[in-house]
Amino acid sequence: MGSGELGRELDLEAVIESLKDEFDVESNRHGSSMVTIRLEAGGPALTLYRTGTYQIRGTDSRDTLYKANMELLDALESIGVELMDSSFEQNNAVYLEDFGTTIQLEALALHLGLENVEYEPEQFPGVIYRPSDIGTVNLIFSSGKTIISGTIRDEIAEQSAEHIRNQLETVNT
Repeated sequence: MGSGELGRELDLEAVIESLKDEFDVESNRHGSSMVTIRLEAGGPALTLYRTGTYQIRGTDSRDTLYKANMELLDALESIGVELMDSSFEQNNAVYLEDFGTTIQLEALALHLGLENVEYEPEQFPGVIYRPSDIGTVNLIFSSGKTIISGTIRDEIAEQSAEHIRNQLETVNT
């Protein structure tokens, strides 16, 4: 996910109507202060706020996130929206790793240490693990998959996955 600032307020109604003339836009209005659009079917979700801020979600890589940003800015300029000092940055990323084995969550939670783990199977079907030396948040499931968040850097996500892989080897021996 990324967010940006267009450097100006938007008349969302006029923007959506103009975009519909140029693109096959899907839109979902959330009152008068925000709207979520897609410039193409199945494309990233672009949430525009009346204040001129925006968010982009639903891309599969950093490159496609920044490409979606450029496509949004180009689309706005093509309908006559003058952009002042626009800015954009990636705020979040979610990574998925599959360890290829089933995981005994109770044993893993105990092994990882209760100070770094939340495990309440009645509330959530996975272990929430926060390795203190890496800074990520990992949702680990019995299916052998983990979701890694808390970083936008691929190498940190890879370090977190490798750390869990090593812990799984230790707990299974």
